[in-house]
Amino acid sequence: MDGLGGFSSVFPWVFGAAVVLVVCGWIYSAMTFIRNRQVLRQAGLDPMTAESQLAIRLMRSQALGEPSASSRLAELGDLRDRGLITAEEYDARRAQIIAGI
Repeated sequence: MDGLGGFSSVFPWVFGAAVVLVVCGWIYSAMTFIRNRQVLRQAGLDPMTAESQLAIRLMRSQALGEPSASSRLAELGDLRDRGLITAEEYDARRAQIIAGI
């Protein structure tokens, strides 16, 4: 015996197992990070600003209440101006919004 009670013969195995666990943890963390970035990109979010983007979406969502008629009309006008809806669609939806006031 070397005075350490046989620990010196077990130490390499314990140290090796600890290193393997640490490396596996790093690999798992890297894989999780990469997968989260992929999911965010597929959802149309920028991974660097996803938290802010989601907060803005939540504030604009109907979960927090119906947006005001003026904001809905402004958004509707923007859609028309960008050519995403026709003039007929704009007029029909505008009439619905105004009727709901």
